[in-house]
Amino acid sequence: MAPKVNGASVAGEDWPQWRGSRGDGVSSESGWRSKFEAGRPPIRWRQKVGIGYAAVSVNGGKLYTAGWSDGKDVISCLNTDTGERIWTHEYRAPRFEKNHKGGPAATPAVDDGRVYTLSREALLICLDAQNGEVKWQKKLNELYRVDPPRWGFAGSPVVHGDMLLVDVGRIIAFDKETGREFWKTRNYGPAYSTPQPFRTGDRELLAVFPKAGLVILEASTGREVAAHQWLTSYGVNAATPIVDGNRIFISSGYGTGCAMLELTDKGLRVVWENKEMRNQMPTCVLMDGHLYGFDDKVLKCLDVKKGERVWAQRGLGQGALTAAGGKLIIMSEDGELQIVDTSPGGVKIEARVKVFNESHCWVMPVLAYGHIYCRSPGGELVCLNVRP
Repeated sequence: MAPKVNGASVAGEDWPQWRGSRGDGVSSESGWRSKFEAGRPPIRWRQKVGIGYAAVSVNGGKLYTAGWSDGKDVISCLNTDTGERIWTHEYRAPRFEKNHKGGPAATPAVDDGRVYTLSREALLICLDAQNGEVKWQKKLNELYRVDPPRWGFAGSPVVHGDMLLVDVGRIIAFDKETGREFWKTRNYGPAYSTPQPFRTGDRELLAVFPKAGLVILEASTGREVAAHQWLTSYGVNAATPIVDGNRIFISSGYGTGCAMLELTDKGLRVVWENKEMRNQMPTCVLMDGHLYGFDDKVLKCLDVKKGERVWAQRGLGQGALTAAGGKLIIMSEDGELQIVDTSPGGVKIEARVKVFNESHCWVMPVLAYGHIYCRSPGGELVCLNVRP
């Protein structure tokens, strides 16, 4: 259900889970403003939501995110237009402040009146989207004997059909309504990435990226279809796999690099591999035959067919990004939002506004119904109005 302004529905689309409804980080929303009047940043509201790196999900005029405050994880539901808090759900949780400010990292998923969240310790909770009441919850670390990795679990829950998918080393599929287990895999090691459902031919598959590398699973059973070893320092594969037809792009930081792999009848074949894109945390977006993302602290554009660099732009640090209408919406590491034209010839900045006076701003901005939502690690959530 679209939100309304002065009784009229606002054009746009929901952003119900990590990287949007399709999991590609690209919004199909159009008609939003990509240029701001000089000296007048379009900030609509600010709200405190707790320390953390969870992005937001938007559905039916409500926004959902997670943060940490006073020894507790706090799941918040806010009004998208006003920032007013509608409800919260809290539980005791460690902060996991290792080399960053800590707090939850998984983005809530919203579907059919339910909200799903996953903590750093693998507490999976299903809440009523209207009032925050617990419908069911599971301590996955105890049930499946998986220990939180060095920085705690960071992959987001994903709704796919009637399934809820999570990666906690084991990839597990639950009935989204009851929490009943459909299937589980063996333990692939520390998990920071989010599963990506995709379809090729008549097959429904999942691309997952745990410590062991890229693994392709059959969505209905969890059966392993193919795998490609991809080892990284500290066992960190954090970026979400990007699917382009029967090809899957993966990227990792710590000097590792990236690869494009093709799924064939004989398994996964390397199409190209290089060190031009090292996604330590934020995931790239794929638009119009080009990959855009942060190679460590350099924003880059790569040709998706060959993996060759098209352009590079310094000065943004290790930021995060999303895309819509042929534009990149970028949050720099030091808290500046930029909207840029994604011409393969280079970067043309159309708008910029300093949103946060913080470092380590690694959370992906989200566009939904003419609002851009930005999140700082210190716990400030900002809404910018980019409606026409």
